[in-house]
Amino acid sequence: MLEGLNEQQQQAVRAEDGPLLVLAGAGSGKTRVIIHKIAYAVRVLHQDPAGILAVTFTNKAAEEMRQRLSGMIDPHQASRAVIRTFHSFGAWVLRRYADRLGLSRDFTIYDDEDSLSLLHTLYPAQKRRDLAPYMRAISRIKDRGLSPGDDISAFTQDPKLPEMYRRYQRRIREIGNVDFGDLITRMIELFKAHPDILADFRRRFRMVLVDEYQDTNAAQFELLKLLYEPGMHLCVVGDDDQSIYRFRGAEVENILKFPDLFPGTQVIALEQNYRSSGHILALASSVVSRNRSRHPKTLWGEKPMGKPAQLFFVNDHMAEAELSARLVRQWGVYDGTAVLYRTNAQSAAFETVFLREQIPYKIVGALRFYEREEIKDALALLALAVNPADEIAFRRMINKPARGLGKTSVEKLLSHRRDDLLAASREASSVLSSRAASGAEDFGRWMEESRRSLEQQDLPGWITEVLTRSGLIAYHRKQDEVASTQKEQNLEELVNASASYPGGLEGLRAFLESMELDRARVGRKDPSEEHGVTLITMHNTKGLEFPRVIITGLEEGLFPSRPRGSDQEIEEERRIFYVSITRCMEELCLTSCRRRFLWGRSTVQMPSRFLQELDEEHVTVVGGEPARRPSAPSTGRPREPGQFSPGERIYHDAYGPGFITASWREDGREVVTVQFETGRTCRFLPEYAPLEKVAQD
Repeated sequence: MLEGLNEQQQQAVRAEDGPLLVLAGAGSGKTRVIIHKIAYAVRVLHQDPAGILAVTFTNKAAEEMRQRLSGMIDPHQASRAVIRTFHSFGAWVLRRYADRLGLSRDFTIYDDEDSLSLLHTLYPAQKRRDLAPYMRAISRIKDRGLSPGDDISAFTQDPKLPEMYRRYQRRIREIGNVDFGDLITRMIELFKAHPDILADFRRRFRMVLVDEYQDTNAAQFELLKLLYEPGMHLCVVGDDDQSIYRFRGAEVENILKFPDLFPGTQVIALEQNYRSSGHILALASSVVSRNRSRHPKTLWGEKPMGKPAQLFFVNDHMAEAELSARLVRQWGVYDGTAVLYRTNAQSAAFETVFLREQIPYKIVGALRFYEREEIKDALALLALAVNPADEIAFRRMINKPARGLGKTSVEKLLSHRRDDLLAASREASSVLSSRAASGAEDFGRWMEESRRSLEQQDLPGWITEVLTRSGLIAYHRKQDEVASTQKEQNLEELVNASASYPGGLEGLRAFLESMELDRARVGRKDPSEEHGVTLITMHNTKGLEFPRVIITGLEEGLFPSRPRGSDQEIEEERRIFYVSITRCMEELCLTSCRRRFLWGRSTVQMPSRFLQELDEEHVTVVGGEPARRPSAPSTGRPREPGQFSPGERIYHDAYGPGFITASWREDGREVVTVQFETGRTCRFLPEYAPLEKVAQD
């Protein structure tokens, strides 16, 4: 069980009591440690595998753990260990104790789009795009473990949000469904309301392991605190230097403060890297060591030093793409080569040039299979078969394909009987005109017949029948003919994915839950299995590795994206850079543009501050010179409040050149509005803002 592990890895595997924090640097073999630790506990410490809970963040990681564990211990024993994602564990618990929460076991898990649709039904007069920020805020509030009854004033000052949250949560409970945040918060609610259930879980799981702990949010931390009690073994594995999901609610403080929050914590650092060459490791360390909020550690490895990184300064984004194409040609290898960028919008130039140069590529992070229209349609029909009260699924499919029901007719059906919308459809003649009623009754009738036949067929055959009777296959086949798409083929792929599940309601429920919790399961290959250069955002590279990497867009305002951001924001951006560098195994190139089109205008770009933090011993400037900030001659007047007038040209360190559009005083201080050449409009207090007057031409 310890063979092939270094000294620190062995220490982590052998630890068996109390809390343990394993600081696993990039490429240090953390998954190997977790698998060996479970195997060691079963075979050497003779622990019951059913008493071991391991949670991670992706279904792919959980599946890999299960497979690797089955190769180390008896497969039957391995299958008894509970290895799940946080959300899968939540669904597993809630379905078993749904009655204790007044929740149906047949609940559907809403994704972001479904949740927004539900909020829109409560505020139909508002546009979806205007409601989207509120829905994101509700999700973040849930990530912090806050319910509608809690004080959320510290989270937001928007007076509309508390009431929106209350109405949204009340409605989703009435429907009988949950969203992703509920999978954690309602599990916490269950454990707090029913101490006997919590006690059962504590008795069962005497060993709890958490992978990627730096990505946990406040609610997930609260869950772990509830599950933990003295005498059990809680092992969390992660790297604070790779905490890059703050925008999703991740709290880096969870890993930074773990030893303080769990007294007696043993800390073991895994610093030996098995992935990258010496120059790359040294470069990554020179960047991330600038962060103050981190556990001290330094990556090292036994690989040769290799080549220093290469830094290129180029004229603009098209020159950047052309340089990348030349580098790819020089390497002569497409597979295993990645181009990294901060935002998805940056991929356009690379796609244009690579197509022209006939360089094969694949984009990671484009529209996911699960999010395609035809797949959402099919899954909505299946969800409605499981839960006839699913209002969002009903609204999506009652008139698709068209059955003669308008918005008013749909609202009448919803008002008639919300607890069973399929029954409401069958009774449509009592509330709708004859034409609309006919379409609704036909929908309700065949859906109910399909529900009754579910137990008599295998799952792929039943799903095919539903998609055919609904008219969905014919509808999307016609779209394929018009737009040369492959929607019918995607529906076929969805049916094929159901073949590994048993028939009946239990099989359908398991298939839906798998699709809801693992959206990359169908229709999306692992990047390593596809041919071509990988185009990918820096965030999406987490957990991947490539022999050759080009990191692009190293400019202020793009990366870091908020040059005037808080210390926390800048430190997270620096961690993103660290993660990007450590994806590389052998050859690393960095690019920075002098000018870039932003908001439809060409702007001068300053090199990213992160470039100044690189150790010169490990990077070589190969081409070009960085842009220089344009001179801003002084008008000779002192910088005093009240000095700016509409029409005056100014320069801002982060946003570039612009002009004053308005100036006034508030509370004794001057306030100005500036229109920048990028198209951005901002408001400033000049006594605090870095505004420099520029002499008129």
